[in-house]
Amino acid sequence: MAESHVVSGLLSKREEIAGQITTIQAEIGRLQGALTHLDNTIKLFSPQYDLRTIKGKRTYTKSKNFERGEAQRMTLDVLRELKKPLCSREIIDELLERKNIEPNSATIVNLQKNILTILHSLEKRKIISQVDNAGGALKWRIA
Repeated sequence: MAESHVVSGLLSKREEIAGQITTIQAEIGRLQGALTHLDNTIKLFSPQYDLRTIKGKRTYTKSKNFERGEAQRMTLDVLRELKKPLCSREIIDELLERKNIEPNSATIVNLQKNILTILHSLEKRKIISQVDNAGGALKWRIA
């Protein structure tokens, strides 16, 4: 039989996630309404305009910890200054230390997503490259 405190914790987490889903669904409904109003206004001014040709634009959330472009600059600085291949977690730890950011799970998860995006972007531009690490964590170095 499962421990009651384990089940209680799981139920609490389920309630939290269900609440987040409800909130996000309400936001989706609000945004769909706003989009319908915009579409109708566009049709009012330009009835022949094909609204299906309009693609969605990716939105970005502003980081609480870094100014625009700062995380990329600091990532490159870390790779240059330490002069050895580093995995993304080592880069993140160095950035947290340099910015005096208190590490918590949410901050680390968000920063990890951002840093991995930055690393892959820099790799595409041939500024950095991956280092084969024989089955270990993927490491990065200046190209």
